[in-house]
Amino acid sequence: MNGRGWRQWAHLALAAAGLVAVLWAVAFSANPTIWCRDQVMRPGEVCHNAEGTKIQTYEERASAAQWARPVVGVVGAGVTAFGLVLWRGERRKVAAA
Repeated sequence: MNGRGWRQWAHLALAAAGLVAVLWAVAFSANPTIWCRDQVMRPGEVCHNAEGTKIQTYEERASAAQWARPVVGVVGAGVTAFGLVLWRGERRKVAAA
């Protein structure tokens, strides 16, 4: 393997990490488990922060988790595309050399 071969693998690994993020957003986070520190929350429960100054309901935390899904999905798709563009550019450099 030449000196640039590791870069191709690194770019593919970056694309794979982005794909994992997309998969998480689409499939695995559809019904997230809502946690308050080390305890699983149920509908109707509330979560106090460590200082006791802020309270969040189960519904607020579940809503925040659902809003995170498209953000993670879009960022993951962007990382995947970026990794593939880098990989393709590196392949062209190796082919030209």
